[in-house]
Amino acid sequence: MTTAPSRLAGPVPLQQHPRYAAACTALGRSVLWLRLGPQDAPLAHALILSRHWPGLGRAALVSRGPVWSPELTPAARSGALHALVRGLRRTHAAVIATPDRVHGVDPLDQCGLLDLVTPMTVAQLELSGDAAAQRARLHGKWRNRLVRAEAADVCVDITQMPPDPDHWLLREEAAQARTRRYRRLPPAFAAAWAAQGPGAAALLVAHQRRVPVAGMLFLRHGNAASYHVGWTGRRGRTLCAHNLLMWRAMDYLAETGTTRLDLDLIDTQTAPSLARFKLGTGAVAVTLGTTRISAPGTALVARIAARLPPPAPEPAARAGGGPVTR
Repeated sequence: MTTAPSRLAGPVPLQQHPRYAAACTALGRSVLWLRLGPQDAPLAHALILSRHWPGLGRAALVSRGPVWSPELTPAARSGALHALVRGLRRTHAAVIATPDRVHGVDPLDQCGLLDLVTPMTVAQLELSGDAAAQRARLHGKWRNRLVRAEAADVCVDITQMPPDPDHWLLREEAAQARTRRYRRLPPAFAAAWAAQGPGAAALLVAHQRRVPVAGMLFLRHGNAASYHVGWTGRRGRTLCAHNLLMWRAMDYLAETGTTRLDLDLIDTQTAPSLARFKLGTGAVAVTLGTTRISAPGTALVARIAARLPPPAPEPAARAGGGPVTR
């Protein structure tokens, strides 16, 4: 299957949406779609990124996929994913997979693949109910900061992000990333996403006296959306502008058909204030599956590793309010 599915049921992760495939293709990446089951009623589909790794050969990346039909049991999903990895190994030297858990179960458990990265956690916000119900789910400190921002002399503009990799928000966020030393997708990715048409990327900017003090960019994929980048200056932090921007984004996205907002990874060790900010919206912490690799020699290493004591669990994510520090 080389074309994107024509219909997706329910919210799907950004990494499994046709817009993600289009953006990656625009940046020169090789992508392919794999389907399980009949063409007119597929049981699952998966978006695969394929790239050449020096010294290793062709590698396939399956991130947060496949997207499953609801009627498949966890056992059936696990078996299908194992078969998918085996099939990809016929044409790729390595396969790296990070699946979503199914009813709390990692579909790649006990599969003989080598653990590469321990399970990561994302913040996921359901945009259900009216504005009053959504506001009631905000954590107290987060809501207090929102009230402070609403009382300040701050204006918020909501527009469509232009397909410009040199946009001022992307430049500011790039400088912020260099200062704080976190990894990020290149500005060209956001531009390629925005180029896919009206409604693909929502830009929110907070102004005070016509001077931008903060900005956020959200990428839309079906009836879901993902927080992509955010920046705030010193004045914006004082005004709690990011609380106001996130709240306006939640309201705008819900009104225009978005039912779930993905707020990306949370890490209470290296970025605790950002984790508190995301969870303060009422989002829940969702643990993904372990990132595993299948490559020459990894099966033997995996069997040895399986006999070793398990690592200590990571601390649980903490909820509460807090400024964005990403």
